[in-house]
Amino acid sequence: MSRALVVGGGTGLGLASAKALAASGPVFLTGRRAAPLQDAALAIGSQCVGTATGDGTVESDVAAVVEAAVAALGGLDTLVVSSGATSVGSVLDATLEDMRHVGESNILPLFLYSRAAVPHMTDGGAIVAVASIAGSVPHAERIAYCTSKAAVIGMVRQMALDLAPRGIRVNAVSPSLVLTELSRGAINASPDPERTLAERRGRHPIGRLGNAEEIGAMVATLAGPNGEWITGQDVRLDGGLSLRAAAAPPG
Repeated sequence: MSRALVVGGGTGLGLASAKALAASGPVFLTGRRAAPLQDAALAIGSQCVGTATGDGTVESDVAAVVEAAVAALGGLDTLVVSSGATSVGSVLDATLEDMRHVGESNILPLFLYSRAAVPHMTDGGAIVAVASIAGSVPHAERIAYCTSKAAVIGMVRQMALDLAPRGIRVNAVSPSLVLTELSRGAINASPDPERTLAERRGRHPIGRLGNAEEIGAMVATLAGPNGEWITGQDVRLDGGLSLRAAAAPPG
């Protein structure tokens, strides 16, 4: 049995990860908004033992969420961090506020939640960060997002080294464009949704986009017994997109 805290567990890839993890143990969900967390808890059922709202960039919020999760779960084995923000802009037109907001939103939750959770992971365990292929493959006009996701991948490797003596494994999953409610909305808002969807598919050598369940399944694998000899890795789930030298803007 694995007891998991899922940050960003109310929607998208976080929710898919929580559902996959719930197949092998109880989960506790957190995020900024209460309504999605409540809906997610209902969707997961009895394996979701609680939810709590909190801002992953605020240290006091993170501490309170971790304490609530440990109390509800009876301990902690797995931490999944799936949260963040993006913006559009190159080095010439991105603002300092863009860099600060996107950087803090994408980097601080992994740092703060890991620091708060690790003391409770007394029997080893696993940390999985949902990063992005943008952390290793340049995407035009996404300097804040790509830079921050590269930092997440770097932090995963550093924590994997630092936490290995504690028996804690740390890995990242890096998806390309995945069909979620958010990405579908962006595609449908384009002038020609069918053409936009076909163009997005065409960027991927395998010929299709990913789905949230595939990402959740990999998160669960890395956190579970089949991932016990895997640490410090950035697992790309991108339909072959990273085989190309660079990518057009995501979304």
